[in-house]
Amino acid sequence: MKNSAKLFGKHFDPSDTEENSFDDFSDDGYRDVDNFGELNDFSDEAYHDSVNDYDVESSEIFYDTESDEDSEPVIIPLDTAQIVEYLDETGSFASFFERYEVRHAQLDLTEEIANCFNNDSIGVFEAGTGVGKSLAYLIPAIKWALQNKERVVISTGTINLQQQLMEKDLPSAKKIIGKEAKDLKVLLLKGRHNYLCIRRLMQALQEPDLFNDDYDEIKKIQAWAATSADGSKAEMPFVPSDKVWAKVCAESDNCLGRRCPYYADSFVMKLKKEAAKASLLIVNHHLLFADLAARYEGYGYQTTAVLPPFKRLIFDEAHTMEDAAQSFFSKTFSQFELQRQINALYRHKKGKPIGVLPKLITIAHADEIVPEITKTLFELQTAYAVLDSEALPLCSSGAISFQQMLPYQRDALTQKLSAVRRNLEIVIQHFTALIDTVSDDEQSEDTVQDAKLILWRFRELKETAESFEQWKKLSEKVFWIEKIRSAQKETVRFHQTPLNLASLLHDAVFFPMRTVICLSATLKIGESFDYWLNRTGLNLPIDAPLITKTFPSPFPYKRNVLLNVPIDAPPPDDKEFQNWINKAIAEMIELSGGKTLVLFTSYESLKTACAHARAALKDTDLLILQQGEDDRSRLLNFFKENVSSSLFATTSFWAGIDVPGESLTHVILVKLPFSVPTDPVFKAKADAIDSAGGSSFMSLSVPEAVIQFRQGFGRLMRSQSDRGIVTLLDKRVIAKRYGQIFITSLPETRQCFDSFKNILYNIENFLF
Repeated sequence: MKNSAKLFGKHFDPSDTEENSFDDFSDDGYRDVDNFGELNDFSDEAYHDSVNDYDVESSEIFYDTESDEDSEPVIIPLDTAQIVEYLDETGSFASFFERYEVRHAQLDLTEEIANCFNNDSIGVFEAGTGVGKSLAYLIPAIKWALQNKERVVISTGTINLQQQLMEKDLPSAKKIIGKEAKDLKVLLLKGRHNYLCIRRLMQALQEPDLFNDDYDEIKKIQAWAATSADGSKAEMPFVPSDKVWAKVCAESDNCLGRRCPYYADSFVMKLKKEAAKASLLIVNHHLLFADLAARYEGYGYQTTAVLPPFKRLIFDEAHTMEDAAQSFFSKTFSQFELQRQINALYRHKKGKPIGVLPKLITIAHADEIVPEITKTLFELQTAYAVLDSEALPLCSSGAISFQQMLPYQRDALTQKLSAVRRNLEIVIQHFTALIDTVSDDEQSEDTVQDAKLILWRFRELKETAESFEQWKKLSEKVFWIEKIRSAQKETVRFHQTPLNLASLLHDAVFFPMRTVICLSATLKIGESFDYWLNRTGLNLPIDAPLITKTFPSPFPYKRNVLLNVPIDAPPPDDKEFQNWINKAIAEMIELSGGKTLVLFTSYESLKTACAHARAALKDTDLLILQQGEDDRSRLLNFFKENVSSSLFATTSFWAGIDVPGESLTHVILVKLPFSVPTDPVFKAKADAIDSAGGSSFMSLSVPEAVIQFRQGFGRLMRSQSDRGIVTLLDKRVIAKRYGQIFITSLPETRQCFDSFKNILYNIENFLF
């Protein structure tokens, strides 16, 4: 199996507001969730423990076994007839309802999934909204885990779906199966940063000059921790501030593993042991790919990495798996990440030096080295500031790839990168020498272990910077930079992204597993799975049966949904388009009485249309909500609870939100959701297709947009009784030849492709 690049996943943490010893720039809080790089000889054990980066919401002990390559377990096949019978008109599920209606698509899907378990197959199944796919995979998964003592992992695209599975679908599935499922042990796994780290809590309590409010809050966390069963932030009776939680939460890059003095009481380590005893794990795609990337990088598939070992895997919301995988098969670095390590090492606060370095120097009795190390750190910061000032002007449009830069721009940037890399090498040399002066008896000290982890991170940053100097030789990667912002300043993040994830997904996911089930309501383009299979590597040879099948939604789209397209709308590239949609959206919201979700592809367009709608509707009782003006979940809850409200939103609301009933009766799609053609990764993929003689528009742009379009359309019908309208304001869907691909990818509905005036008339008639 091939080796992948070293893998970095990124996660956002709150800002670090502490003073910097060298300048006024401080870490914005970006941090690595998982750092799957080459193991260094000084920290193998700590690294191994730090890779296990998850949170367990609830758990019960089941069994504790790791796979043995040399012995094949005796497999007891599922009785597919029995599995299907649970959900048919004579089964246990029917007995819970007075008027139970069998969903035949659900029965068929359940049978296919059971067969995939029995035949060690890969199943790719498109299941429309309302099929009941959760129970269709939970029942075979539970039965398989119980009767074969073999762990099954279920991965979802969103935490919301994880919660739904735990709180609603799993209890139902266990009840359907009956007494046999009583012993089922299920764990919901999230990121390590959701957990309290006792060592970091104790360090925070000892930190000099804490603000009084921070100290009081940390003492409150300490009191809670004394009685907490699992240390989960979600279980706290109060909500800690972001700044304080960032000081005390568990982190992979600061974990000492078995060397930690609090190891025996560690919440994360206790949960790690519990996870090894579970039969069913419910994770999200990001956590799953953290695990799979670590295995692919060298951990292997027979032992614990981020998760305990497993060979049976179910992807729900599989249409999002490629995006999740990309973040873990990529490498990034920025000034924020570098500064984070420097702040941990050495900084001043109110004139006093704090951090790992002053403590390490005391242990090593090496005061004479302080001036040299601080000088070296200052020179490193200076070199990075020069790099940042060179890179920022290149990101005027937000992001640019090395391939898109002019030669003189690339040369100048590469020179500045080389200077940063050389300074990192000098810091590493000095820091390594300092650690080596510590006596053997003191090598196990917390401070020394903290220093080794920081040194490890410096080495990772150095290797990443070095790879950017070699960008020409690594043609299978996309090297690009983007402008990012914090409360303090703008800076640049450097990215290295695989050009094609297909072979990585093939080798890291599908090849090593015995069973993989991929489910979503949106996997096909028209009548074909080919696009999704090509993107995920399932078009490549694999020694397992591949089953693809469609299970249509039972919802009455033809009776309950009206699809509108105004034929007299200006084209989206017309300068009058924005003015036209401003007026059209406000009119439709007023006519619909609110209850409208308006989905944009541009935040600037959203803000303009939202401002116009608020002005136009100011004398009505209708409320306009705008994404970005409040927390996402609060916005969504308010929208659900207030039927006179309308929500203006962009990318993240096209998928994964569920608003059944009267709160949503009209979805407005402003434009077909094509990717921005200047996006560096998208452009590199498009250029590769065109260079090979293909059409990037038809084989990349259109399929991507169709899947997103189908997701946006799918926000309307969330239950059997829902009824409403989808209005697309982009007439390319009927004016362009490719538009038919979008239309034929939707369920059959009523259609009104007419003048906007007639569409308004039909909206009123249909809704009222």
